[in-house]
Amino acid sequence: MKTVLLNKKTSVVLKPIAPYNFDATVHKPSHFPTPDHIWEKGKYWQTTRIQGKILGFKLENQGTIKNPEIKVSLFSKNSLAPETKQKAIEKISYQFGFNEDLREFYEKFKRDKVLAPFFKRFLGMRVNSGEVGLYTMLMVYIVLQNATVRRTVQMMNALLGKYGKKVGFDKKEIYVFWTPEILDRASEEDLRNLKVGYRAKFLKRISSDFVQGKINEEAIKGLPKKEAQKELLKLYGIGPASVGYLLFEVCHHYDVFEIIPPWEQKILSRLIYNKSLVPTKKILKDIENRWDGWKRLAIHYIWEDIFWKRKTQKIDWLEKEIRL
Repeated sequence: MKTVLLNKKTSVVLKPIAPYNFDATVHKPSHFPTPDHIWEKGKYWQTTRIQGKILGFKLENQGTIKNPEIKVSLFSKNSLAPETKQKAIEKISYQFGFNEDLREFYEKFKRDKVLAPFFKRFLGMRVNSGEVGLYTMLMVYIVLQNATVRRTVQMMNALLGKYGKKVGFDKKEIYVFWTPEILDRASEEDLRNLKVGYRAKFLKRISSDFVQGKINEEAIKGLPKKEAQKELLKLYGIGPASVGYLLFEVCHHYDVFEIIPPWEQKILSRLIYNKSLVPTKKILKDIENRWDGWKRLAIHYIWEDIFWKRKTQKIDWLEKEIRL
C-alpha cells in the first residue's frame, strides 16, 4: 500500500473552556486500539477527512487543566483553503469538547462520595467522539457486535488494510478510514473474505445509506436526545446499546444510560458496588437517583479510571471481561 504523504502544515493555538484535561480526553484506554491515531503524553496524532481531503492533525498540550491551551497542527497534501481549515478546526474542537462547559457537572457532584475521587484524577476530562464522526463510529460498533475485543481488532485491521489508506505526516505513519463510497463499491463477498461474517451486510447497508443521503449526521446531532435516539434506532443493524454509545460519543448527550450489556454489568458491579454481579435494574435505578442529568458522563469517569489503572497494573477480573 502506497503511503499518502502530507507535507503541508498549518497551525493554530486554541483555548478550551477550563477545566480541561488533555491526556484523559484525547486518550481513552477503554477504547479498542485502531491504527488511525497515536497518543503520547501531551501529544496526539490522528487522521480525518474534510471536504473529501485526507488530513492529519496533531494536538499538543501547551497549558494546564485550569488554564488550557492546545496547539492544533493540520497536515495536508496541498495548502488548505481557509474554509477547509476552518471546518477541520470546528470538527476537531467538537470531537474533543474544546467548547463544552462542564462546570455545572463538577459543581453539582463535587461532594459526591463516588465521583469526588475521580474528579481529583480526571477533572476536565471530556468525551472523545471516537474516529471523528458518525459513519466511522458506526463501522466500529458493527465490528464490535458479538465479538471479543481481540476479534474486533482483527476485523478492523483487516478492513483498514484493504479499504483504508496509509498516511504519513510529522514523522508518523497511520491509517485514515475509508469513505462510505469505498465500501459501497465493495461486494459483500469481498467483505466476507476479510472474515467479518454477517457484519458484511451491515457494513454495506450503512455505507449505501450514507452514499444515498439517507443519513444526515449534522441533522441528527442537532436533534433533542429522544428524537436523535429515534433516528439512530432506524439505522440498519444498529441496536439500542450501540445507539446509547452514539448518543453519548457522537451527539454528546450526557444523560443517556438506559441499557447495560452483560460484560459492562459485571464491570460496573465491581466498580460501584465491589460485588461480582448486581442486577441491571438496581444499577440503572441507583445511577438515575444519584446522577440524574449527567448519568452517562458520571459513568464515563468511573469507567475510564479502571482502564487507566490497567495501563500500569494487572487486574485479573478485568482481563477476563475484556479478552484482548
